[in-house]
Amino acid sequence: MRFLKWLLGIVVLVVLIAGVGGYFFLKNFDLNKYKSYAAKIVYEHTGRKLDVKGDASLGISLIPTLVINDVTLSNPSWAKNPQMAEIGSLELKFSLLPLLKKQIVVDKAVLNGARIYLETAADGKNNWTFEAVKAAQPAKTASLSGGWLIKEAYAEEKATPAPAFLSSLSDVIAREVAVNDSTVQYLAAGSAPLNLQVKSLTFSAEGIQAPMNVTWDAVFNGMDIKGRGNTGSLVGLFNSDQAWPLDMEVTALNVKASVKAQLYDLLNNLRADFKLNVYNPAGNFNAPETTLIGDGKADLKKVSLNISSLNVVNNVVKGTVSADIAGKVPYIKADLKSPSISLPSFNPQSPTAFVLPQLIKTAAASDMIPNDKIPYQLLKTANGDLKLSVGKLIVNNDITADDVKLTAALKNGVLNVNPLQMKFGPGTVDLNATVNAAAQSVTLKLDSRNLILQTLHKKLLADGNNFGFISGGQSDIHADLSGRGATYRAVADSLNGSLIAIVDKSVLQSGKLRILTNNFVTQLLGILKIDTSKVEKVQLKCAVVRADFKDGKIDFPKGIAVDSDKLNLVSSGTVNLHDDKLKLNVNAYRSGITDVSILQALSNLVQIGGTLQNPKISLDQGGALRTIAGVAAGPAYAGAQLLLDKDTAPCYTALKGTAYQDRFPKPSGVTGAAQGTYQGAAGLVGDGVTAAKDTAKALENNARQLIKNLLK
Repeated sequence: MRFLKWLLGIVVLVVLIAGVGGYFFLKNFDLNKYKSYAAKIVYEHTGRKLDVKGDASLGISLIPTLVINDVTLSNPSWAKNPQMAEIGSLELKFSLLPLLKKQIVVDKAVLNGARIYLETAADGKNNWTFEAVKAAQPAKTASLSGGWLIKEAYAEEKATPAPAFLSSLSDVIAREVAVNDSTVQYLAAGSAPLNLQVKSLTFSAEGIQAPMNVTWDAVFNGMDIKGRGNTGSLVGLFNSDQAWPLDMEVTALNVKASVKAQLYDLLNNLRADFKLNVYNPAGNFNAPETTLIGDGKADLKKVSLNISSLNVVNNVVKGTVSADIAGKVPYIKADLKSPSISLPSFNPQSPTAFVLPQLIKTAAASDMIPNDKIPYQLLKTANGDLKLSVGKLIVNNDITADDVKLTAALKNGVLNVNPLQMKFGPGTVDLNATVNAAAQSVTLKLDSRNLILQTLHKKLLADGNNFGFISGGQSDIHADLSGRGATYRAVADSLNGSLIAIVDKSVLQSGKLRILTNNFVTQLLGILKIDTSKVEKVQLKCAVVRADFKDGKIDFPKGIAVDSDKLNLVSSGTVNLHDDKLKLNVNAYRSGITDVSILQALSNLVQIGGTLQNPKISLDQGGALRTIAGVAAGPAYAGAQLLLDKDTAPCYTALKGTAYQDRFPKPSGVTGAAQGTYQGAAGLVGDGVTAAKDTAKALENNARQLIKNLLK
């Protein structure tokens, strides 16, 4: 028992003596006299000037702490900022037991209020590559056998040779480093500065050759970034021959990403092999739920990414993307494929979808064509090539395209889409377009072949009592348009070219319309005495829409035509895109005319006026007088007049003068000659037959009342 008491007393005495001795050692240890020595060491190994302007104080407690204030490290002479680093304060927390052996082991270093300025010159030099002035020499002092920097705290770490200056500093490399309230600015020659605000940053490791754990909370150019993960060792940062591993989880702007990479030559010519997984939750950036999984390679000049899965609301895209960032204008190349893309999944009403920006806004003249500026400048920010292949493109429940292929090239502000191809059943659609930023011009060419309308849109297929095609429906569409201007409206106002749509021989079913139903269409069909509730077969010979564009004015030279066994319809007129005004005459003739009344006659003479936003139906005043006079002359004369007014080959007439004018037969010889003679002398009724005029005047009041009833 007495032995144990003596032993316990000796242990307590040793601890007390060691503690008192350590206290007086630290209390009387003045580090300020080592400022010049530290500056000399840093200069010899980095070629930079270290200036410790504040005092170095040592706090004595259970965790001895050295505080150094107001420290700067100079930049090379070519840099714009004279300082590479400005440090508000540096706290070094030491391990107590090594201090009792006169050894310095730093447990934690805390950096507060640091300002770091990274910079590259036009010739490729950077300010974080240090050049030693002379070979490193061991630091020695009379008072400390280990020198002011002492030997490595972890002497067993000899696997990888550290750079000379790092070996000299290894004694003060802490197990944990914390950076608070600091900033890093990166300035590349000829570029705007990039700014990183570090709210908190922590590194921890068991030594300079051990892997590091990292956590951070920062703001990069206004973007919040948080993350955590593991990296290679501190020594590995300076080893350009070996890979430096990185495994991180990052959150930025609510986007979560995990990155695993092997980095090489970080401080000189950075390159990397990486794998990533990026997740964007639904609604973030007004975008749908998106997951990107891929791997790639990157260096300071080029980045390439193999996309194994880009999943946007269950629309999966795969392919490759690369970006050459060596030049002033980056070059981007993408080759993407998807088995299926459903546009309805991007519906803004869906909780998993994003809100598409409004492409059509209110404009001065038309709600359909905004007066917003076209973002031509975006075409100058990059060059690139894009190939996109989609097996099935679901536009909506009624329209689906197959085998969609897009090839586009962007170079020096000129975007060429050549072509965009897609299939609708047996039919094909090819679209070519060019947008030139310098000329502020847009051109578009579209050609479709063997397009079947009922395969283009499901509601064009006859179903039950609904209008649609029973057979046929083969159509061709041709467009060649160009315009120029700084706004969408200006381009529309300057449009030149043509648009032609042709429907070949088909069998239709009349009935309830499932598309194009609104008050205006319903009113027009009612005036033309077309009963949309009646179900019967219609033998369509042809239908044509021909529109000629000149400086924003659309001319239909008898360009809207329908020829069938039940109805013959011809429309002429104009649409002015400058003010959106309509002026269209519609003449419709039904078969089997046996009795003609003023109501029936006038129903064939309809004029559509007003604007695109507010179309209005009225009587075609140009033909009303002759029609009224014809009816007054007798039903037989009026019937003959209507038959002669009727164009027996309206599709030929509509296409006359175009490359497609021989698509349909001309009027037969006898009918055509009689019709031409009559129509050429049609003015006689209005100009030379007084009796007809008098009769028309007598009927004028009754006709007006009939017209009012007709147009209600």
